Amino acid sequence: MEPTAQPAGLDRRRFLGHVATAGAGALLGAGALTRRASGADAGFTQWGWPQPYEQISAKSKQWLQGKGWWPLGAGWIVIWSGEEMLMNLIQSQKLLEKRGLEVKWQNFVAAGFSNEAFIPGRIQVATTGALGVLALLANEVPTTALAVQTPGITHGVLVPLDSPLKSLADLREAKVLKRPAVVGTTTGSTNHFGFIAAAHYLGLKENRDYTLRSSPPGELATAPRGIDVFTIWEPHVSNSTEVLKLTRLVETLNPYYLYSGYFYTRREIDENAPDVAQALTDSFIEALLWGRANPAKALELLLAHPAYANMNRDLVKKMSDAYFFWPKPTVYYPFNDPNGVWPKEESRISQWAFETGAAKRNVTTADWQKLRKPAYMEATFRKLGWNVPARPPFLPEDWGGIGNLPYKPYGAELLKGPVPFPAAGDLNKPWTFMEKTYRP
Repeated sequence: MEPTAQPAGLDRRRFLGHVATAGAGALLGAGALTRRASGADAGFTQWGWPQPYEQISAKSKQWLQGKGWWPLGAGWIVIWSGEEMLMNLIQSQKLLEKRGLEVKWQNFVAAGFSNEAFIPGRIQVATTGALGVLALLANEVPTTALAVQTPGITHGVLVPLDSPLKSLADLREAKVLKRPAVVGTTTGSTNHFGFIAAAHYLGLKENRDYTLRSSPPGELATAPRGIDVFTIWEPHVSNSTEVLKLTRLVETLNPYYLYSGYFYTRREIDENAPDVAQALTDSFIEALLWGRANPAKALELLLAHPAYANMNRDLVKKMSDAYFFWPKPTVYYPFNDPNGVWPKEESRISQWAFETGAAKRNVTTADWQKLRKPAYMEATFRKLGWNVPARPPFLPEDWGGIGNLPYKPYGAELLKGPVPFPAAGDLNKPWTFMEKTYRP
């Protein structure tokens, strides 16, 4: 697959900022620190993972081998803020191998490419945004979601610097451009999903107000000619506006669509080798802890990946802070209440995707519920002594609820630094991190 979605000529500036220190600094205890301990001696790694590692069973290994899924095929998407750091650490720290799995990794630049490998079963573990998962559900590909990935990541609407457009509403009835705007998006990815949501809310109609043109996100960030509006996600938004300085942000898609991405596996694994699904979920959260305990090393490991050879280092650090180091670590819990957040929001957007032809089947709330398996994340939290949060930690208290558009700011838009963890109510038993034990 393509190693990167970035233009080769991008300037790699010298790193001027201090390396992220959110790891241990954000761990301001729910209760007082009552003792110091060696991580290994206390039954925890230095980064807070219980020891010893649980191993997958011989039966599960044999089942995977019988399916032709050994080594396990896994993929992740490069240039996706937050997700990239977490997935690179699962791979580079061999967190699945420590649990008895063999893994063959691949990288992709967008959900459409990942789905080309996941749908026929060439990979069995993947991570994409919700539109990529919608395509799996619409095609009835058996899938189990283990974690939410980078919830609420910002998607932006960009225009060339000399564009007369001031907002998406300017596209209505071609009142500014006097013709349908050409909107660049990445078909099958969440910038496409988000634009559909915005267009529906704003009353924009395809062919009357806009036409869609599909391009990889990295290409869209370079503002190719012939496109009036670019819809992309972070870090492409900031790369285009702050580093390349080729576009300006007219608005985000956040008010129209609550973004969710997913870390998921084939449902056959969930049904026949649940200990493998648990190992995947455990590794996901352990990668987060490893990164928070080793922020400088985590950043260097990501920048050493070939896909980041031409990425601006300051930008990668800034985005990693906002989407990996600073949020509360329990944001990845896959809430499954049909009247809560994710299934309700995703079914709302799925209906629009079906009506506009972006999805060939109307995927319902029940379909989105069936996708999720919160039990694995709940088991991971029990091992750590973490409580499941009562509500998504990245939403403000006065958020307003699903469908009450436009949505109030959430997620990275609200963060000025790391969210303290653990805080009151986060723990139900002692947990050791960086040789300090925190108590409920």
